[in-house]
Amino acid sequence: MDSTAYLDLRNGEREPLFFFMLNAFLQSRIETDHESDGDEEVNVYLAGLLHSLVDGRFYADNVDHLAPSALDVCEKAEQSCTNRGKTDVYRTNADHRLMAFGLFAGFGDHVSFYRRATTPDEAYIEEARQFYSWASVFCSRLPPRYRGLSVTLEKLADEFGTYHEVLAHMATNHMDLMERLSPGQTWHLEQDAHLAALPQTEAQA
Repeated sequence: MDSTAYLDLRNGEREPLFFFMLNAFLQSRIETDHESDGDEEVNVYLAGLLHSLVDGRFYADNVDHLAPSALDVCEKAEQSCTNRGKTDVYRTNADHRLMAFGLFAGFGDHVSFYRRATTPDEAYIEEARQFYSWASVFCSRLPPRYRGLSVTLEKLADEFGTYHEVLAHMATNHMDLMERLSPGQTWHLEQDAHLAALPQTEAQA
C-alpha cells in the first residue's frame, strides 16, 4: 500500500502514515482494555480506512455511494442492482458514520437543525452497525476471494461499540482532536475573557 509520509515532530523521523494509524489504533485498544482477540484483520481494515481519510481517497473514490439518510442509502443500494454494488454502498456509508461519530462529533453544520433535533447521534451509530451487517451479507454472496472482507464487515457489525469506543479514545489521546465548542460555549468564553480583561483595560485607560 502506498502511504503518505508522517513526520513525528518529537524526533523528526518520518514513517508511513498507515503504520502510524495502525499503531495508534492498536495502542488505543490496549488503553481501553479492548485488545485484539481474533479480529486482527479489523485493525488493518480500520487503519487503511483512517489512512484513506487523511489522503482524501475515501471521499474521492466513494462520493457516488454516500447518502445523508438511511432511506437514501437503501435507495442507492437498490439502484445498484448487484451484490457488489450493494456491498459498496452499505460499506461506504457505514465507514462514513463510524468515522464521523467515532473520531468527530457527527456530520457537522451541514445537517439541518430539524434533522439534528429529531435524529439523535445514537440513531446514526445504529445505522452504521446495521449497514456493516448488510454489507457483510451481500459481500458473502460475492466470489470466494471476498470471503475475508465479508468476515471483517461482520465483525465490525458484531463489535461495533468496541471499535467506536476505541476510535473516540484514539481521536483524543493520539490524534489530539478536540470537540468543537458550541456557539453558546464560545459566547461564554468570550464574556469571561472580556470581564477578566476589564481591570487591566481600565488601568491602561
